[in-house]
Amino acid sequence: MPLADRFLEIRRDPNSDEVLARGGGPEAHSILQRAGFVAVVRLHETYHRAPTGLAEPDENRLSSDAVARLRAAGYHVDCHEDFDSDSHPASYLPL
Repeated sequence: MPLADRFLEIRRDPNSDEVLARGGGPEAHSILQRAGFVAVVRLHETYHRAPTGLAEPDENRLSSDAVARLRAAGYHVDCHEDFDSDSHPASYLPL
């Protein structure tokens, strides 16, 4: 797998206040979807966002879980400090 596919960013967008995850390849996308993120497929990019309607504490929990799962699978995740996690969940095969 190319090295660039091993890096992701999970942050709150300053314009829309949505939690967005960008980067990674198919395995990372599968992990994000399993964690509860929703895929957004555009012509030139695919990224993920937290589901709409979640309260901020729930978005933070969802994002922290995604960060932990991605790191357990060997990804380097740059994230907002509210989403940082030292948790080491078991990693699962992608969907």
